[in-house]
Order: sequence, then C-alpha cells, then structure tokens
Amino acid sequence: MAEGAQTPGACVIEANPDVTGIGIRASIYTLCLASGILKTIIQLTTSEKNYTEFCQAINSALQLQGLALLCTAVYQTFKGQLTLFHAICVLHLLSLLGFGLVAQRRYQGGGLKRWLVMAALRVIIACAFTALTAYIWVTAPTFGNQPDCNASTVYVVFGVSIRATNDVFRYVILALMASMTVGWVLSMVMYVVLAHCCCGGVRSGMKWARQVNPDVEALKKVIGRIKVSDPRFKQNLISGQVVQLLIQTGINVYMIVTLEQIVKRNNLSEEEKEWTFGQVLAIFVLLGVVVEVINILLPKLDGDLEGVPMQNEIELRPQGNAGGRRLL
Repeated sequence: MAEGAQTPGACVIEANPDVTGIGIRASIYTLCLASGILKTIIQLTTSEKNYTEFCQAINSALQLQGLALLCTAVYQTFKGQLTLFHAICVLHLLSLLGFGLVAQRRYQGGGLKRWLVMAALRVIIACAFTALTAYIWVTAPTFGNQPDCNASTVYVVFGVSIRATNDVFRYVILALMASMTVGWVLSMVMYVVLAHCCCGGVRSGMKWARQVNPDVEALKKVIGRIKVSDPRFKQNLISGQVVQLLIQTGINVYMIVTLEQIVKRNNLSEEEKEWTFGQVLAIFVLLGVVVEVINILLPKLDGDLEGVPMQNEIELRPQGNAGGRRLL
C-alpha cells in the first residue's frame, strides 16, 4: 500500500505536534527502550536499595508522562480538537508508556488510608482510559474535528494496513477491551475479598504474638537484615534478567515500528514535523533519568567496593570445606 502522505487528493490530517510530534515520540521511545536496559545494568552493578529507588524513578517518569498524554487526549476530545489519527496514536503511545501515579521514592509508613487513596486514584485513571478508548472506537467513523478524514485513516497491525473505521476491526478491539475490563474487575473483587478474609486473621495473629512475646518483633528485624549471597543465584538472576530484557525490548521495538508505520501511511500536514514547546519539554524529561543514572554509576569510579553489604545488613556467603558447606 502506498504511503498516505504520498496519495494525491487525499484528506490532509491537521497537525497536532504536542500529541504525536517528533519530540514527543523520540522522548517516549528513548524512555521505553532505555528503561529495561538501564534497569538490568543497575541491578547487576549496584546495591538492591539503589536498584529499587532507580526503578521507582524510571516508573514514575514513564507513567507520569503517560498520564499527561492521557489527560491531554481527554481534554482535546472534549474540546473537539483531536482527530481520529491522533487519538489512535495516543492509545498506541499509552500502551508503550503505561499511565498512573507512582512516587519516586518508597516512603516509610503506610496504612489503610494511603492505600485507599492511591487505589481510588488508580481506578479513576483506569476508568478514564477505558472510557476514552471505548469512545474512540465506538464513534470512529464520526470521531474528532475532521470526520471527513476518518474513512482514509489507516491503522497498522503486523505491517498490514487496516482502515481505522473498519467495523470488524473495531468490534474485535472492543471485544478484547471488554474482556480485559471484566477480568480486571473480577481480579480486583477477588483481591479485596481475599485481603479482607485472610489479612484480618494474619494481622490479629501477629498482634497477639507481639503481645505475648515482644522478642518476635526483634527477631523479625534481625531476619530482615540478613542477605544470602550465592554465585549460583547471581548467575540465574543474570540469565533471567537477560531473557526478560530481550522480550521487553522486542515488544517495544515492534510497537515503535508499528507507530512509525502508522505515521508514514497517513496523509499528515507538514506542520506535524515542526518543533513546539511541548516537544522540547518532553525531551528535557529525559534529563531526570540521566541524573539518576549519573548519581548511581559515577560513585563506582570513586572506588566503591563491590559486594560490600549496606549499613545494618548481615551477609551470609555459602563456602565449601572438607566437612561440606557452611554459612559464614
């Protein structure tokens, strides 16, 4: 199929560079591809605490950018400023990024109130995404501010061009989305029921144990400080991380190539290539990830010892001797 941009006389889709501009796409592609690679490198070269905090920072950057993109799409949809092409591109980008609210650090404390607030926010965000997705595909023939261009808007699946207004294609997507929504709701209900039935008994048992024997809490703290180090475990960890990295990177590459095919096969205005403030801001989001990497990896050049346990941490290493294996 010839590219939409080269089709003479076709409907020209209005530019919206703050949604699918080059800078926006480049920022998202870089974050998605680099996140898996950097997580693997950080996990194998630094402490578990640094790795956990780095993952929190990366996930926060990805999901907050996804949430910003989702809010922009919802706002422009209500205002009638979003075309069908840009809407399906937003859905595609959100499948790469994810979306939500993730703190950059794991803070101490917690409790039911904080969990309920965060759970409520996640449900609201998920409902907004589900409603937007359903609205886009249900109203695809007349969606947006350029309904005359919808019939020629192209979506790509495994390299094959499909009209975004094709009824069979839309019904399949809606059916898949409905099944995933039902599965998610059922899993949440089961989780709440199990948590209510099981966690209440566990909490009561732990409270009784602490009252009967205060040494239980002290023993729990000591056990939490123990770290077992085994070379075989590290080798298995590396193998698992490499396999997971290859799978994740392969999926991301497919999603990126597909989106670029969608962009190339639709007839877009030349203004889509222009750089705007939103695109420059998206590029600068990458600096936050760069700073995190610098703060973790540069201390290695200052002579930090590899494998030294963190403060208040007890490390147990299995060693062989004439009598067998023992823990030191």
